Amino acid sequence: MPLLRAFRDRLLASRAPVAAALLVALSAATPAQGASPGKAPDQAEQPGKTSQGNQRGARQGSASADDAAPSARSAGAKVKAAQDPRPSKRRAAKRVESTRTARGGTAAETDERKPLSKGAPNRGRLTGAVRLRSSRHLKTRDGARTWGLPVLVKALRRASFQVAKKHGDSALLVGDLSARTGGALDGHNSHQTGRDADVGFYVVNSKGKTLRTERFVAFDDKGNAIGLPGARFDDMRNWALVEALLQDKQAGVKYLFVTDALKARLLAYAAKKRVPEELRLRAAVAMMSPRDADLHNDHFHIRVMCPPSMRGACVEESVARPACAAGATSAAGAASPTAGTPEPAAHASTVDDGALAPAAPATQAEDPR
Repeated sequence: MPLLRAFRDRLLASRAPVAAALLVALSAATPAQGASPGKAPDQAEQPGKTSQGNQRGARQGSASADDAAPSARSAGAKVKAAQDPRPSKRRAAKRVESTRTARGGTAAETDERKPLSKGAPNRGRLTGAVRLRSSRHLKTRDGARTWGLPVLVKALRRASFQVAKKHGDSALLVGDLSARTGGALDGHNSHQTGRDADVGFYVVNSKGKTLRTERFVAFDDKGNAIGLPGARFDDMRNWALVEALLQDKQAGVKYLFVTDALKARLLAYAAKKRVPEELRLRAAVAMMSPRDADLHNDHFHIRVMCPPSMRGACVEESVARPACAAGATSAAGAASPTAGTPEPAAHASTVDDGALAPAAPATQAEDPR
């Protein structure tokens, strides 16, 4: 552009006709200063208007971006949730539960992760078991299978703590509960659903001091230890254990299997200590000695009731064993000496203490369930 202006000025200074014509041609071919190439001079953009337009456009773009941000975030969250292959555990559990319930099962029966006692004590399974471990006031016997329902495990812990708190220097020796998944347990007919536990008796020496043992100690009808000279049945602590179990509203203890002689000792001790009659009556009902099982002279067999949440899957009472039922039927048939003189029929006991033992004679009384 400077070169063209200098050439034009020189032509004007010469004032020649040819120079004038050439000047007109150059003026027509040269665009006006400030105009964009390819546009007419009157269409050239003014600098002030261009700056204002740019500012308005920037503000409008910023506002549009602000309005679009929440929508973008919401849309992004939805996309992320849709692409997330790991839904929450709660939603997954509800989905599984609803699917299985639709197939005909209850929530307790279908959710294998929840504690569940399935079937009868002598014919069942266990899921969601909790293991009982030794503590300051409770010791599990070496080799014992100590899996059970949480309600049973917690009841044993609380009861052992209550005995120690009340009388001091006490440790409850616990034997078998159940296998981790329940089912048949060698040495027992029951103990299959996590509701049964064998616990040893508290023992004192000849001076009345607590005697801790590594095994269950058997006692005769007078409370003397069998095979352990000088040792005695600890009436005080053993009654405290019975009392703690029966007064535990969360435990729901149903049975305490023990010999009739030791049961009588415990009830006599409770009467001597003026324990309320209502509690003594409850203890008299809960403590029993099944006739078709072992003697229970070296341990309590504790059984808790089916928790309310497991009703329908959990069977409260044991199933009568075919061998016992067959033996009772044949014995009852041979028991009638003369026609017209009916004899009471013996029935197979449904109170199964969990220990293998020969069937009882038909003449022995049945223990109620």
